[in-house]
Amino acid sequence: MIFKMTSKNRLVHASSWTICILYFLVSYFLLWWDHRPKAVSPYEPIIGALSITICCYLIYSTLQYYLPRKNQYIKITVICLVLTTVSVGLSLFFLNQFFDNLSLSHFFEVLPYRFIINFLLLLCVTIINIFWNIQEEYEENKKRKEESERILRDAELYNLRQQLQPHFLFNSLNSIIALIGIKPDQARNMTFQLSDFLRGTMRKDDKQLIPLSDEITHLTLYLDIEKVRFGHRLTTTFSLQEEAAKAKVPSMIIQPLLENAIKFGLYNVIGDVEITIDIRLENYMLYITITNPFDSDQFETKKGTGFGLSSIQRRLFLLYGRTDLLDTSIKNNIFTSTLKIPQYD
Repeated sequence: MIFKMTSKNRLVHASSWTICILYFLVSYFLLWWDHRPKAVSPYEPIIGALSITICCYLIYSTLQYYLPRKNQYIKITVICLVLTTVSVGLSLFFLNQFFDNLSLSHFFEVLPYRFIINFLLLLCVTIINIFWNIQEEYEENKKRKEESERILRDAELYNLRQQLQPHFLFNSLNSIIALIGIKPDQARNMTFQLSDFLRGTMRKDDKQLIPLSDEITHLTLYLDIEKVRFGHRLTTTFSLQEEAAKAKVPSMIIQPLLENAIKFGLYNVIGDVEITIDIRLENYMLYITITNPFDSDQFETKKGTGFGLSSIQRRLFLLYGRTDLLDTSIKNNIFTSTLKIPQYD
């Protein structure tokens, strides 16, 4: 069975009284050894043990909220010398006032050794207490740093997500305005779809990882809106592996890839466009592959800041600490984006 201290106060009491008992046993044994076969009184060992215990408590209370810095360790040595003098003085006072001459005479015989032993013992207690305080301060600083980094990371993730919204929202509103005059029914349906989409987005603000099924539902709303904008030109094909259905993904991590595919697939390509989304799970890694046509000869393809892809890479790094979770490639005028999401138990 492993004994684990759960409180510093418990450790203080346990160590202080352990020192008291051991000090008494050693002192009594040495006293008996010097005077055998005569009977010896336990008064001197008891007084010495209690005196050293009181000084241990004084050290713990003194250093509880004080951590010596550089060039201050001489002060600690002085404190130990003072407390050693106090422990010896207390023993001498009580022996002189209340107990027998034999104990008093033996006390003076071993006084130099007692002083050295008390000093070394109190110095060890002081050093242990200082190291304990250093460890506590290190742990507290580590927790504060981790909490600060977590808050900053969450804030950056939130800002990245919020920056993705206006672009899509403005495009949708412009499409609604364009449809109001010629296709009011579609404009009304698109307004409802946009409302559902934004409502779902707001519900996800407090979650970093969500079930893949929720993300797909969110993507379906997004694609329904885009299909109203582009009509029959836009076709999407989902391929979802059954084992991947229970996976967890960062919320709204796939939408920028789809938005990127639609932007470069439909804006610059004449005719119908098919965008494929393939999702599979292999060796605790979720692979999301999106392909779309890509016309590299179009001038418009050179425009853009690349914010969508860079924001995804940044989010993945903040969440997983890796830079290899997003790959893009172009082959035969097909642009492929592969997103990898680690799945931890």
